[in-house]
Amino acid sequence: MPAMTRDDRLESSLLPGSDGEHALQKKYGEEERAQSFYARQVLDFLSPLMREFIPRQEFMFVGSADRHGECDCSPRFGEPGFIRVLGDKHVIYPEYRGNGLFASLGNICENPHIALLIIDFYRDSVGLHINGKARLLESDELLQFAEKLPADIVAEIGMEGNRRPDRWVMVEVEEAYIQCSKHIPLLKKIERPIQWGTDSVAAKKGDYFQLMNLPLYDRIGGDRAMDIAVDTFHRKLLEDELVAPYFQDVDMEAQRLKQKSFLAMAFGGPYQPSGLDLRKTHGQLAGLTEAHFDRVLAIFEETVRGLGIPEKEVGEMVHVLQSVKDDILNR
Repeated sequence: MPAMTRDDRLESSLLPGSDGEHALQKKYGEEERAQSFYARQVLDFLSPLMREFIPRQEFMFVGSADRHGECDCSPRFGEPGFIRVLGDKHVIYPEYRGNGLFASLGNICENPHIALLIIDFYRDSVGLHINGKARLLESDELLQFAEKLPADIVAEIGMEGNRRPDRWVMVEVEEAYIQCSKHIPLLKKIERPIQWGTDSVAAKKGDYFQLMNLPLYDRIGGDRAMDIAVDTFHRKLLEDELVAPYFQDVDMEAQRLKQKSFLAMAFGGPYQPSGLDLRKTHGQLAGLTEAHFDRVLAIFEETVRGLGIPEKEVGEMVHVLQSVKDDILNR
């Protein structure tokens, strides 16, 4: 697709949407339909019925991206009214205790652009898109403007326990438009108890996909993680006074590939490690002692911890490597 010229960009700058979508509309002959939608449906504020629609809803999808464009889409849930409307240009919603990742909030800190999709599955089977710029506010910071806030926001900030939001996201509306009901199913809501803010794995169905049953190699990140770990590990080996002499005059690229292959097998890759191969390989290293093995293992443990691999998986990896100690020392 040819790049848009300066004149093209100036001509389209008054339209909602991106240069990319305008280019595709032109390419696929949809300019007339798109411009009709822009003219009839897309606002840069919330209409009166949009402002009535929002407080009835119980969840929405939040799209965000960091400064590199890496994206995240996360849901937000609450009782009807948890998304508050502050006039026709702003909405605000609470951030409850979650999984501790702060994926959406972290993105907002780097890149304020945000996309909200609020869908009514229970009554009207219709949705509302809100695109805009987000700002993160701590609850205590928000209380400084208590006299200007709706009373229910002040009341919620005053709650105790896990129901009290620690922070809020305020969104300045830049685009607001309908998600039509054409393919939105109408659902029947079945009440169930919800433990807001719980850390219970059972209550959250946190292991629904049974990820702990995956091989250790997959749980630590597979090939990509092992590439990074082996590169860092080898650099540390070459900097260590005790073990570095064993790598003099060694083809380090070949050594790296062997090391990655061994670790893949040891941690649940497609093959099983062979004690015989380990004995044959390391039996040629004169003077190799338990102190050398322990130092190499300590460097490996330091490496994977530094990469942020969880403690449980680090423990499993160390246990696996300890189990081949006698083979490596040929005893």
